[in-house]
Amino acid sequence: MLKLQIILAIIAATIGSGIAKENKLKDAADYAVNRNLLERSYPAYKSFRGLMHSGLMPAGIRDDKSRYDDVSSYFFVLLRPDGESSDDEEADETFRNDTLVIWLNGGPGCSSMTGLMAEMGPVGTPTFGPGVPSPNPAPLVKNKYAWTKKSAMLFVEQPGGVGFSTASKKWTGEKADERTEKNVASSFYAFLQNIYTVFGEDLATKKVYISGESYAGMYIPSIAHEIHLQNKRISYSPGTPGVADASVIARLDDKIYSSSKLRTIKIAGLAIGNGWIDAKIQGPTTIDFAWWHGMIDLQDRRNLQAQWDKCINEQILDSIEEPFHPFTTPDECGITTAVMKASGSTFMYDVTASDAYPAILDEGVIYYFFDSCLCPTFTHSTLTSFFVSPMTLSLLLGGTLSLFFNDPVVRTSLNAPSMDEQPHWSGCVPGAGRRRNLERSNQREMTVLDNDRPLSVVPYIAELLDDAKLDILFYNGDLDLACSSQSTELALDSMEWSGAEGWKDQNRAKWNRWSVDGQPAGHTKRFMNLQFLVVYNSGHFVPTNQPRRSLNMIGRFLDGKPLGDESLPSFETDDTQTENSDDHQHYEDKHWNQIFSFLAGLGCFLLGVLVSHVATRTKRSTHRKVSQSTSSVLQLVTEATPFFVDEENKSDD
Repeated sequence: MLKLQIILAIIAATIGSGIAKENKLKDAADYAVNRNLLERSYPAYKSFRGLMHSGLMPAGIRDDKSRYDDVSSYFFVLLRPDGESSDDEEADETFRNDTLVIWLNGGPGCSSMTGLMAEMGPVGTPTFGPGVPSPNPAPLVKNKYAWTKKSAMLFVEQPGGVGFSTASKKWTGEKADERTEKNVASSFYAFLQNIYTVFGEDLATKKVYISGESYAGMYIPSIAHEIHLQNKRISYSPGTPGVADASVIARLDDKIYSSSKLRTIKIAGLAIGNGWIDAKIQGPTTIDFAWWHGMIDLQDRRNLQAQWDKCINEQILDSIEEPFHPFTTPDECGITTAVMKASGSTFMYDVTASDAYPAILDEGVIYYFFDSCLCPTFTHSTLTSFFVSPMTLSLLLGGTLSLFFNDPVVRTSLNAPSMDEQPHWSGCVPGAGRRRNLERSNQREMTVLDNDRPLSVVPYIAELLDDAKLDILFYNGDLDLACSSQSTELALDSMEWSGAEGWKDQNRAKWNRWSVDGQPAGHTKRFMNLQFLVVYNSGHFVPTNQPRRSLNMIGRFLDGKPLGDESLPSFETDDTQTENSDDHQHYEDKHWNQIFSFLAGLGCFLLGVLVSHVATRTKRSTHRKVSQSTSSVLQLVTEATPFFVDEENKSDD
């Protein structure tokens, strides 16, 4: 009996210690990357000098009644370079110790590790020219234009279920925690609070800039908006400046957390690349972009526009059966897919390249990789070789990214789930970005953000500009079909904010040329705290297509320096040539009214002078005639005097 009691006590102690561990955040040392192990297998990482931390961080704030395993956990990689060794003559950037750039990829459902390994991380795949297949797998090399040359960076896989990140419940479309942008924002805010708790003041005192691309255009304003609201609540709470009691102000997803401390997050700006921010405005621009680039003919354009209008009127406005939100991702109405097919498989993220999309459809069964994630979940049995985007082949399943994150050595080095815990890492979840295609598929239950709202985050952006006073940069590659620069400009033009009038005024928000290394790199305009940049010769992935220029861009943005180097001429238009000409027309009307008033006044003055002159001449003429008449009468009188006889005088004679 005593032995049994001892055994039960040991079991209880073991279980208790396990629960206690789950109820406590790990220390920073627990997240340290095993550099020796990593560099033995991947020597390119020797080129990075600084601190590397990674692992799973809870995306929820624990209260007294919950454990951290009851919330989602986000996988992250935190890079804090040694500032002195980060300065690079070739990169021509001075490292900033006071900033933290957070990077998010889109999808929805694609891993931010693609940004780390294929875009702006310190180590990644080599860059190949447009249309040039890369080796499979491609070797890892030092990225001499990594954004870590400029700032510390935090790459985060989110929402729950993407990459190594986990959701709190069984991850299906109807049960996952993160189903809307509000859920994403709440979870990410809690994740950042835990990051600050673990890594302390060194991280918490840095200015935060959130950057990302594609569907991250929805994530980023939503997250920044949540941070802004929570910061305002903290500032109104009593106690230590910058720190507030969670029981007073924290309401994340309608749950009140009472046993934690929240810090003010020093958010300073956003940088959104080829962002999806307004579905209804940006959706149909794909059609016109394809037509003006000669990808489709006029009849295709008309047919596609009719398809879009029908989708909007019959499906979007009338909605679709819940929980599927009818309209959030770029291809909900099938327009992008139709354009790609009509144009002969043009790559939707770089119109100078071709895409494998038709090759990976098999009788309606989707063996699909979302093009931006560059790493499919399934392979097609007949998928062999084809020409795709510059980096797609090297990152396909069985390629560089998949091999890297499915290497047990890497898993151990990065504190990621073991191969037993998660047999396979995938760059994008099944169906990422194409939920429309999954309605008849069993993959529907695995879709991320299955009920995502809102349709537009433009109102959030306006609030962040006006109320939060954030510096916001939108940048777009000019060769992107899916999220074109034109679509972003239209969305920004629709925004109601304090600078709207100035933003639309060519004399106040002038276009300027952006140059890098003495060469034209793009054109840009800025008004107040909003900037827009079009990057030349780049598709959807600006840091991949133009690595040197993207580093210059983010460097200037963090430094607060203007991107415009030389003013460009503007073309003044009237109301028959522009939709936004009300102010211009008002100015023209006022201008012509002033001219008319002046001419009318001048006419009246001249008419008065003329009348006065005529009157004077008439008066003089009349005076002369009267004078002449009087003289004639007098003369007649004088001449007639002898004929009059004075009878009195006459009689005297």
